Amino acid sequence: MRSRFVPAFALLALAGSAAAGPIDVIYSKIPGHPTAAVPGAINLDGNPAATDFRALEDLILSPDGTRWFLKGRTQLGSEMENITFMGTGLVGTRFIQEGELIPGGGADERYEFFGSGLGRFDSTNRFAFSARARTMRTGSTSAPNGQRVLYFDGTTTTLRYKEGDLISGLADTGATGDERVGNSVGSIHPRDDGVLGAQDSTILGISTTRRPATMYDLAGFKQSNVSTFLGIDGVTTETWATISANTFYTTPDNAHWMMQGRAVSQVSTAAVLVRDNAAVLQTGTMIPSSTVVVDSIFDYSLLSNGVWYARGDDAASNDWATKNGVVVAQTGGNVIGPGETWGAVFNSITGNRLGEWVLAGTTSEPDLGRNEVLVFNGTQILAREGDRVDLNGNGMPDDDAFIGRGNNTLTAFEAGDVAISDGRTVYFIANLRNAAGVDLNSSPTFGSPQAFLRLQVTVVCAADFNGVGGLTVQDIFDFLAAYFANLPAADFNGVVGVTVQDIFDFLGAYFMGCP
Repeated sequence: MRSRFVPAFALLALAGSAAAGPIDVIYSKIPGHPTAAVPGAINLDGNPAATDFRALEDLILSPDGTRWFLKGRTQLGSEMENITFMGTGLVGTRFIQEGELIPGGGADERYEFFGSGLGRFDSTNRFAFSARARTMRTGSTSAPNGQRVLYFDGTTTTLRYKEGDLISGLADTGATGDERVGNSVGSIHPRDDGVLGAQDSTILGISTTRRPATMYDLAGFKQSNVSTFLGIDGVTTETWATISANTFYTTPDNAHWMMQGRAVSQVSTAAVLVRDNAAVLQTGTMIPSSTVVVDSIFDYSLLSNGVWYARGDDAASNDWATKNGVVVAQTGGNVIGPGETWGAVFNSITGNRLGEWVLAGTTSEPDLGRNEVLVFNGTQILAREGDRVDLNGNGMPDDDAFIGRGNNTLTAFEAGDVAISDGRTVYFIANLRNAAGVDLNSSPTFGSPQAFLRLQVTVVCAADFNGVGGLTVQDIFDFLAAYFANLPAADFNGVVGVTVQDIFDFLGAYFMGCP
């Protein structure tokens, strides 16, 4: 008979518990290390160029979890520094690099930098993004109509529209029909029908009181001081006062959309998050079925199946995280069970299409070199500040590289840069140090010592007590046999030996079923 120990507090949240494999290093900034070599980097002539990473900045995962997209920087100097990558698993390569010729531009117009909103995938891994073009091989002079919105169909990248192109369907305080794309369009995302969503805070030819606005292709969708939505009370009609940059996204099937901003009725420091034209979170209001009153909304993510996650804080700067508007974690709440509680800072929350989620944040752990964690579904700590990472790829955590900073009061996990696939592969950006407390940063030092990491979550079913044939009534018989024989395996909850509570906890897990 095979049995296993799983703490009771994990069972209360989910019949299946989780374990994580080694933490793989895909890219790092460690000078001269193989993981720091920028794959596919080129020079201005388009020839291969050997260089290390200077920065690892932003991460996006495709809806099906098979592709990741990463933005970073090279050590090739200011005219070839910005770079993006597309990859799968542990392998990726240059997608586009600063200094390359830009599609749809003039004879020598080149990529200068990429939009802060990074871009998104649709359901078939086509990708859309924004970039700025420069006029020459070198220098930083922006090209005329330099803001570009581009579309990658899996093979070729093409220009969809650019700064100065006309936008239809917007209202102005005076004459209309001359509204044009500005120099900082963001929130670029493709739908499966090929239409691109976007937000523009810099629309040209329009009153500043009528921007920002969102659009699909070049047709206005929602507009400041014009468009309305249903208020948080489900009754009041509210009007958008502003729409925040890089917060408008649509599911690839066009079934759902979300955006963040502020209503005319709110003070200038307030925020509202709207889904399908109805407010779901708002400053000064309580999150349903909780005691949390929203003060700020830091970030949200909308998955391709319409599930959404958000994080923020209350007026006392205590953080909260929600799934579909239900609080799954908050400052002072248990991390995975009795004992360690969540601290005041949540860095990231997102999930997969199975409904599983990952959250990064601080805890009550008194050791400041161990008080940041990455948690799966509220049941398992996948990674903790101070954990070793597998730097040499041998499958063993035997390298002198650890999650965290030499100054352990600084952030270990980078904000907003966590993703989990339906196959429970977790990708994230975290900072690295060595055992001596030295940051494993680039040379010369730039920013924080980031690394692009991966781990695999394995879900096991705690109630499958005998490990044979899945969950069957035989598991009950085998557990009870172990219980009445007072075997250590019957200490199901791991608390004060074998007691009647172990029976209750086992049966609770059994009737919850396996994932």
